[in-house]
Amino acid sequence: MSLDDVQQTLFFPLMGRAAAARRWPDLFPDPWAHHVAQIREAESISAEQLGAFPAAVYGLRHLLNVIEINRYLAQKPGAAVVSIGCGLDRLVGEVGDPDATIYNLDLPEVIEMRQRWMEPAEREVDLPYSVTDHRWFDAVDASRGLIAVAAGVFYYIEVDEIRGLVRTMGDRCRGGRLCYDAESPMMTAGSERSIRRNGTPGARMPFRVKDPFEVRSWSERIRDVRVEFDFLSYLGERAARLPVPLRAAFTGMRLLKGMYEVVVTFEE
Repeated sequence: MSLDDVQQTLFFPLMGRAAAARRWPDLFPDPWAHHVAQIREAESISAEQLGAFPAAVYGLRHLLNVIEINRYLAQKPGAAVVSIGCGLDRLVGEVGDPDATIYNLDLPEVIEMRQRWMEPAEREVDLPYSVTDHRWFDAVDASRGLIAVAAGVFYYIEVDEIRGLVRTMGDRCRGGRLCYDAESPMMTAGSERSIRRNGTPGARMPFRVKDPFEVRSWSERIRDVRVEFDFLSYLGERAARLPVPLRAAFTGMRLLKGMYEVVVTFEE
């Protein structure tokens, strides 16, 4: 993958969130995404324009992670927050607990690009590791708890590697929580074809699990698994502010169980 491809991949999720914020500022206020959009323009990095539904997916995916993080921190103040595959995202401004440290986990070359465009923020620690390199656990203070969130990341990782991550997290992070989004195997296959058509011919999305609850069997330390098929539930009554065709599209996804959020909680 060329440098330009890597850069576009880094900016793409933020561009989706920025598009959602422009369309529905009352639902997806996202100053950081707007800031990253300005960086992209200044650097003259191309980015694909998104339609309404993909933009809403990016907006909701970010919103639900912020909600899950703050729910966990309400139970475990001062816990560590790990942003898996962070790219150019920054969670500090949306994490309500001032005692929580945010760990930005991504490949060394991504962290290097991140540091090129972003000044360090208070309560942030950069971790230049692959998520499958479990040495990153040694650099995280999980003494008061740990929540790890992965937005749009696991699709590109082998199931066995995620299984190993879950097992290690259960052993090392008692009372921890892991949140990630995924799609049904049929939806993932379609997403992979779409990515290849749009200029990334070698892209693979090997994370395909028929039963989202299968993760229960990946670690004896798992206390609970919650699977949310209705992304709109994170908006509550405010979901009615989205256009009817979009709400219908999300309802279709819910009925097909095509897209979902998994929340894994480990035993104390």
